[in-house]
Amino acid sequence: MTESPIAHIRLEDYLNDKIQTAADLGGLASLIVNVEIQKKQLEEQLQDARSQLDEAKKASANHTSLMLEQTQEFERQQDSVQKRLMIVTNSDTPEEATRRLKGPLEKLRRVELARSYVELLKDVNDLTKEARRNLPENPKAALKPYIQVKELALSLAQLQGPAEGAAVHLVNHVQNTSEKLWGDMKKIMTDEFESILQKSKWPDVANEPSREWSDCFEKLLDLQGPEIMAAREPLVLLPMKVLSKTFVLQFRYHFFSDKPTNHPHRLGDYFLEWFLGTVSKWEDFLRENVGPVLAAHFRGNVLAGNSLYVDPVAAFITALLPVIKEKVDALVAEVSNEPQYLSRFINQLMVFDEAVRTRFAYDGGNPEYGWKGLTWDVLDTWFDRWFQVEKDFALERYREIIKSPDAGQIDYDSTGPGKTKATYGATKVTDLIQSVTNQYNKLRRFSHKVRFLIGIQAEILDQYIGRLNDSLEVYMSITTTVGRTLHGISKEEQAKLEGIGGLESLCRVFGSADHIITMLKEWTNDEFFVDLWDQLQDRAKVTDVEDNLAGSMTYTEVKDSTSVAVGSKDEGSVFDVTIDGYERLKKRAESLIQQAISYAFPGQFKQYFSKPQWTTVGDETISPSSLVTVTAELDQPLQIMRQSMTFLYKALAYPPFRRIWREAFDNLQDLLFQELLMKQDFTTLGAARLMQDLMAIQSVVESCVSLTSSGSALSMPKLKEGVSLLNLPVEPEAGQMSLKDACTEIFATSPQAEAALKWLGLNRLSNFEARVILQKRVEAAS
Repeated sequence: MTESPIAHIRLEDYLNDKIQTAADLGGLASLIVNVEIQKKQLEEQLQDARSQLDEAKKASANHTSLMLEQTQEFERQQDSVQKRLMIVTNSDTPEEATRRLKGPLEKLRRVELARSYVELLKDVNDLTKEARRNLPENPKAALKPYIQVKELALSLAQLQGPAEGAAVHLVNHVQNTSEKLWGDMKKIMTDEFESILQKSKWPDVANEPSREWSDCFEKLLDLQGPEIMAAREPLVLLPMKVLSKTFVLQFRYHFFSDKPTNHPHRLGDYFLEWFLGTVSKWEDFLRENVGPVLAAHFRGNVLAGNSLYVDPVAAFITALLPVIKEKVDALVAEVSNEPQYLSRFINQLMVFDEAVRTRFAYDGGNPEYGWKGLTWDVLDTWFDRWFQVEKDFALERYREIIKSPDAGQIDYDSTGPGKTKATYGATKVTDLIQSVTNQYNKLRRFSHKVRFLIGIQAEILDQYIGRLNDSLEVYMSITTTVGRTLHGISKEEQAKLEGIGGLESLCRVFGSADHIITMLKEWTNDEFFVDLWDQLQDRAKVTDVEDNLAGSMTYTEVKDSTSVAVGSKDEGSVFDVTIDGYERLKKRAESLIQQAISYAFPGQFKQYFSKPQWTTVGDETISPSSLVTVTAELDQPLQIMRQSMTFLYKALAYPPFRRIWREAFDNLQDLLFQELLMKQDFTTLGAARLMQDLMAIQSVVESCVSLTSSGSALSMPKLKEGVSLLNLPVEPEAGQMSLKDACTEIFATSPQAEAALKWLGLNRLSNFEARVILQKRVEAAS
């Protein structure tokens, strides 16, 4: 066999690698030995590979032969089956034979299914017997087969859907068996506990509960274990149900029979108090005897912190509540068409719920939100009816208040001196609003509270502010020329609103609005309304403007009726919108009071301005202090002013009183300054009389208001300065500038005039006004 060129090349590379120097030739012998060894190993590997290849070829040939034989065998068997099918069915083709066998095969399937059903029923029956065998001695052991039956029933129910409702009778049978078994298990255990209670003459507690008593109590808890763990709602414990059975029977005897205690019009007077009294009576016994058993049973359990299972009083209440609820539901339905009784009973229920929560710390197993209460479930059905009843009552009471003879009368005894007096009607309206709050402040559902706030309280306040606005409109229509022309007001109607009558009409509105505002602001700090506002804000922040915010009430509807701050970070309250409305009404009434006073001044002082009396010649040495009487034409204006101030001083608080009269006297000052001081001529006697008249006006003011500041508008400081300048003496007096000197200085240059006025202490008069006033002094021109 010739060697290939590649072999020669590889050999040459190998020798070049191993023999690179003359010294490497000394190791040539060992190199040849290594080559021989490697050659031998390669020949052995080649031999093994040839052997494995031969074996693989033989195995492949055998496998192919075997597959051929199996294929041929399968075809022979298939032909044999088809032949036998045709023989059995007398069919000419395999398809026809298969069709004829469908019937027998279906019967065979049903037989197999029936056998499976029978086996399943046998298993259910065996598990049921096993559960009963372990009772009442070992309820825990009885639970195991019961749980298997229960799980089987649930599994069959789940499989029935995909199977298109197959095996209806079987599924129902297993479900009914499961329910009956659980009922029988509970009855066996509760019967045992009842027999123990009968031996101890329960509920006579003269005998201490025995060990047997507590053991049976524990076994009932063991039996109910799975049910307790699966519960999503407050669950009545089996042993507590047995303990409360006597009390339930007593309740039914007294409150479901024809006894007087069951009369519907007595509402909850008897049975609600019976419940609270019964729980209070047995509280100590339960805590002493039942408490330790419950604590030991649930120790280390996930329910160890749930009061329904570790607090014996809470467990007892839970056991009694079903019969109470049954009575409540029946009674509500019975009095639903009698508004007065329905209203009273719902209020009783809310008080009862709160009493159960506070007296027994009952939270219904919900420590975060507390017990919903019986009222919650009742109002799920009856809220709309009850709400309408309460609204009708409130609006009817409001109409009675408005129609009462004293509704518009000012109650001067409502507050002390220096405070605005409300009308009797306003006080009664706020009392009504407060009574409505008392009707719903124990409600726990946010949407219900908002319905009362907006649907009743805001409605009444809106109607009342509308009535007060109407009063102002009537006043305007009678006291203005346009109003009298449009409405045809008679002289008698006009006379009623002149003078004190008009002020009283306006003060009724002002005082009523002020009282409503004061009460609403007080309520905004009440805990109930603060919490309601916080709840409203929390909901508004996560609610879209287009969605409902409180039950069926939209976001916009709630916001428009409460506060523009809804949904924002701004401070606010549920009465903001209402307070703003009454604030505007109050400001309008105050403005009209001020106008009524100011607008009357020209007419009141008309005679005082027109009668020529200021140029009377008399003793030139006369001073204002020597005059005893004021000008006769001033008597009537002073009398009217005194009456008005005295009335307003009694009816209004100090701040609005001072605001009104400050503005009024500012107008009066302008009137007297322009129409009298700047137009009339005055002799010394006339000037002195004018000063005396001014002092008389100030005495009227000081009878009601202390003029602590000479610069107050109430003291008419500019007019006083002008009159003081007018009364300068003709001849010089010690420490005082004479009339002639004043004229010389003031009619000189402006700086001289300003210096003279400053020396005289006259800071409010301009140079022009001072010169005009001096010109009005008759003696200054002589």
